Amino acid sequence: MKNITKEMLIDDLQSIGIGRGDMIYVHSSIKSIGWLENGADTLTGAFLSVLTAEGTLAVPTHTLSFVKRGVPPYEANKTPSELGMYPNAVWKHPLAKRSGHASHSSAAIGAKAKYLTENHDPTNALGYDSPVYRMVRSGGKILLIGVTHVNNTTVHLAESMAAPYCTINYDHDSWGEDLHEKLSDGSVVIHRQTEFPGCSGGFDVIDGVLSERGLIRYGKIGNADSRLVEASGMIETVTAMIRSRPDILLCKRPDCPSCPPRRRLLAALQ
Repeated sequence: MKNITKEMLIDDLQSIGIGRGDMIYVHSSIKSIGWLENGADTLTGAFLSVLTAEGTLAVPTHTLSFVKRGVPPYEANKTPSELGMYPNAVWKHPLAKRSGHASHSSAAIGAKAKYLTENHDPTNALGYDSPVYRMVRSGGKILLIGVTHVNNTTVHLAESMAAPYCTINYDHDSWGEDLHEKLSDGSVVIHRQTEFPGCSGGFDVIDGVLSERGLIRYGKIGNADSRLVEASGMIETVTAMIRSRPDILLCKRPDCPSCPPRRRLLAALQ
């Protein structure tokens, strides 16, 4: 099996439609790309070469620092992401900025990194004034490398904008409503949440609709099947889907801690 080089990745990123000055929000299964020369930094180097200093690379760096989970308070410069190797590589980059939301932070490198990550509403994970909201408003694109919309965090923004169940806590056993964050002076603050991202197991229902509307480009990044999605068009499309059928993104697993209570709430609102 051949090594995947930075030059190969540059070609792949350009072929799928990424260029100078773009803002890219990346979800990835880095192992699906193949054996990367110099590890995850090879992918970051390829992104920064293609985007140039005018562009911005961003990733989710969620930590789920809920008090109820018994984990330490969130520290932006210390707490590892639970989303795998690549998000952790990006937020540790010397030029990266990371947002302050204690469960659903994002990190970014580039021209608009500060804009994306500063003043992330500590009570609102993925809704208005979150990094994904600003990314969408800025004409950003979502790149899914070796993963599908089940990993597409930005879909939760459409839920936050259109789904009535997002302001109701669904009593996840290990989440609760309170996050804790450790500030630079060593004090700990509690943030009571007003918006609750839930299950994403049903999100792949949007793929065909987005494809029909020309909002997705498919390609390969290394060995990984990948999708480049126009974020603004995706949000417009998915919010309309939710308003037409409010349960459309909810999964069908009976043991899901999130979706069955949300279906019951929707039924009660009819």
